[in-house]
Amino acid sequence: MENTEQGRPSIPEIQREYAGSWVALKDGVVVDARPTPYELVSALHERGITDTTIIRAPDHDEPELVGLG
Repeated sequence: MENTEQGRPSIPEIQREYAGSWVALKDGVVVDARPTPYELVSALHERGITDTTIIRAPDHDEPELVGLG
């Protein structure tokens, strides 16, 4: 993975590498990624990791969804 300024990956890079996963970021660095948000939050709690930003990286063949429905 190519890093952007300060050694942090860009969002498009994260989306490519972790396609189909829920990803936890802390200070711009990926700290964990799991297939479901429940697994991700559980793993973060087990490791004592707090104050993260969680995003969903869509799979490559998922349709793009815009809006609430």
